[in-house]
Amino acid sequence: MKIKGLIFDFDGLILDTESAEVHIWEMVFQQFGLTFPLDRYMQHVGSATDNLFVQDIMHDLGMSTEQIRSAMDKFEQHFLVDGSFDTPREGVREFILSTRDTHLKLGIASNSYRPWVIGHLQNLHLSQYFDPICTRDEVSNSKPDPEIYNLVLKKWNFTPRQVVAFEDSPTGVQAAKNAGIYCAAIPNPITAKMDISHADVIFNSFTEVDLHEIIRNLEN
Repeated sequence: MKIKGLIFDFDGLILDTESAEVHIWEMVFQQFGLTFPLDRYMQHVGSATDNLFVQDIMHDLGMSTEQIRSAMDKFEQHFLVDGSFDTPREGVREFILSTRDTHLKLGIASNSYRPWVIGHLQNLHLSQYFDPICTRDEVSNSKPDPEIYNLVLKKWNFTPRQVVAFEDSPTGVQAAKNAGIYCAAIPNPITAKMDISHADVIFNSFTEVDLHEIIRNLEN
């Protein structure tokens, strides 16, 4: 079966927002005299409800409604000015540009909402390389449900065996596998601590990915 498309997650894969989020949450919790429970937070990395989960953690730690609201505001303020969002992960830009001379289509399947994904892709000058860009707004069920992957396949009119997915988290990998798609995992510093052994292949960064070898193995 000929490979015709590559589907990318966004947060944590193209842009390492997840490491930034953890760093900011650690600072915010410290301001309230608390230690951020990273192990518990990591259970929801890659999901569409991670911030809601953090609010549950705050409640369990005895924070009042007012304190939780204040903590969420502090997080948003730090998040908006975080400079780590100016640069994609290592090798991402080069990998994307390397596909320009191929027949491959590139798409996005993200658990985040459209303004967030589009805004950052535009800031990185990468939005023009992806079509479609499918986000949480367009589906009823978030990853690990395969709905968003199925949406990309539908827009392309491709079968699962005609594409390769790139993910960074267990939740994302499971979504791709649930859709019947071959999945390459490229964890970030946070998700590297998690079990992503259900991915078909794992790389440390995009600089290690030999796309031609992956395609050759799948097509043969």
